Amino acid sequence: MFGTVEFYERENSLKSRMKRLLFKDKITAERVELPENEYFYRLRVPVHKGSFPEERLKRISASLTDGLIFPDNYRPGNGIKVYSSLYFRDMLLFNSAVSQLRASVFNPAETLITLIDKKGVLHSEISRLVHFAGELKVITDNVRAYESEAERIMREYGLSLFVSDKLSAIPERGIIISRHSDAVPVYFKGLLITGEKRLLPFARVLTGEGIRAKGNYESLCPDGINALDFLSALCEVCFVKELRRSEYEKLVDISV
Repeated sequence: MFGTVEFYERENSLKSRMKRLLFKDKITAERVELPENEYFYRLRVPVHKGSFPEERLKRISASLTDGLIFPDNYRPGNGIKVYSSLYFRDMLLFNSAVSQLRASVFNPAETLITLIDKKGVLHSEISRLVHFAGELKVITDNVRAYESEAERIMREYGLSLFVSDKLSAIPERGIIISRHSDAVPVYFKGLLITGEKRLLPFARVLTGEGIRAKGNYESLCPDGINALDFLSALCEVCFVKELRRSEYEKLVDISV
């Protein structure tokens, strides 16, 4: 369960000030219903001259299993539970990369594809790359998550999936898919598809911009809330299945 937070400036009339002597300004909570009996909360929180009700937010966030999503311009204090995405951005990049590969013209037999998946969250998706690669590698801290997939890919497709937890196993060529680009060596000379804007001197770099989400869930996102964070919570916390096939709106070439 998670909630989104919208701040509003409380009234400062004499009547409002007198009322606050007896009662606190209300934090209102609207329950928003979703498919499959899932829901989230929209919270409206009063502020006064830049002063935020941190203690009340701390108590509210403690009651929500997955925390709160705040507007981009607010930095929560210690003890306030903030929603943190697990895999949505990885899925977003991976889906976009698959679409890019599908639209590209190259010889799969001569193509090496390396997926850098630190947490192993994409292990159930890796077989979607099989038809684009003659060689397939995964660099991950969660090697065990890929062990059964490696066996299945060999059995069903006859393709060896190389899995390693060593960054030194990242090749100098081919195609790399990695949401975080800092793991990619500066000497890499192939195509990097990433979620970050980082230039590499010898590589072609495609990075994601915008979002093309399945369904009309973006319309539920309150003003000021980061759409990626919001859709991520709907996907991961509220199990909105359509969002697992979302993509970046476009992949932009930022190469030098």
